[in-house]
Amino acid sequence: MAQPPLGQTLQQSLGQHQLLLPRMLQSIEVLQLPALELESWLRAQVESNEALELVEPEQAPAARGHARSRRGGREASEAHDEMLRNLPDRSAGLVQRVSEELALLEDDEAVLAWVRFLVECLDERGFLTCDDQTLLRLGREQGLAAEPLLLARAIERLQSLEPRGLGARGPVHALLLQLDPEDPECALLRSLLVDFLDELARNKLPAVARALGVSLSDLQRLIGRLSELDPAPAAALHEQTSPPLRPEVVVEATQEGFELRLERSELAALRLDKDVERLARDRHQTSEVRRYLRGKLDRARWLIEALEQRERTLLRVAGAAFARQRAFLEHGPGHFVPLRMSALAKELGLHVSTVSRAVAGKHAQTPWGIVPLRQLFPGPAGDDTESARDDVLRAVRALVEAEDRGAPLSDDEIAAALARRGWRLARRTVAKYRRELGLESSYRRRRYA
Repeated sequence: MAQPPLGQTLQQSLGQHQLLLPRMLQSIEVLQLPALELESWLRAQVESNEALELVEPEQAPAARGHARSRRGGREASEAHDEMLRNLPDRSAGLVQRVSEELALLEDDEAVLAWVRFLVECLDERGFLTCDDQTLLRLGREQGLAAEPLLLARAIERLQSLEPRGLGARGPVHALLLQLDPEDPECALLRSLLVDFLDELARNKLPAVARALGVSLSDLQRLIGRLSELDPAPAAALHEQTSPPLRPEVVVEATQEGFELRLERSELAALRLDKDVERLARDRHQTSEVRRYLRGKLDRARWLIEALEQRERTLLRVAGAAFARQRAFLEHGPGHFVPLRMSALAKELGLHVSTVSRAVAGKHAQTPWGIVPLRQLFPGPAGDDTESARDDVLRAVRALVEAEDRGAPLSDDEIAAALARRGWRLARRTVAKYRRELGLESSYRRRRYA
């Protein structure tokens, strides 16, 4: 059989690598993202690919019912105090900023009193989430004149303060309040927010441009202007807090042992846009349009497959790691055994970098609280790693706390107990760790009857 020319062989090989590389890179990128970063990344992908739709997680029915019953059972006289207790703690920044502005204003004192009250009712984003009737009732309980005209003037005054957008009823309203009525493009910007927000979220830019009678480049410039506005105007005036930990794996005790599952209740899902699929098959569309849409659909399918692969890999790695760390599940912190990623990777038939990416930045909900998945891989005590050292310290403390005070454990006995768990330490190392923990020698720990 004749051999193909060398140039042809190289060209075919290069073409295969070019096809595989985007999918491989996408799978790697998706795997290593923790839940919070993954959600932001997915939303960015949806904005850039009209073939994707984002399916928001639904609120649990039990939680909704609990919220309704809690609101329904509240006494009217306690409404204001309860509302303030349920609002997040706000820093002095917002109240101080508004107070400084009000001091420079000349207005009816009754209106200013209402403005001060409304500031207390703002949530952490700067929104008024109560309707006017509720505000009038709560204001009356605080001794304010419960007149709708006064309230309307106070809300208008609040919405004129800096940062613009305070007192809005929601994110879109906040953006509208930040538009300049004197701006020649104000009507176009307002129309984008009021009439075409859903189309913009689904990246239907050509259709929006046609409806507004502007070019695609002008539309993208207008969108850029909207991106400069702040949908949460008061957020910057509040103290920044660390984002909550979101466990991606849950381990629960059952009668048969322990059950492991993925936690996806707060993570949005992706699906293909049916309209784009239909248009990609529509023979009435030009070949250029169908080719463009097929490319978008291919990338959308790659992403969905990458998400499914991420879940399978995370479940495999976490399941195998927790199977090795059963002592921790049964007895708690201080009972981790040495476990190397390379050993687990070999057991699962994965590359060690895949295991590392699967656990990076991710957490598990266990019977002993939320733990980083990285903590499931402590090295031997001789390894100079902070996680291994911390586990040894916890183990030493647990052994001493559980000992018989009439016959306390010597350092040699503690070293032997640690060795049975996989920690092989010299007696002098145990003595050093014991002193770091502030624990006295066995002679001084002895209690006599």
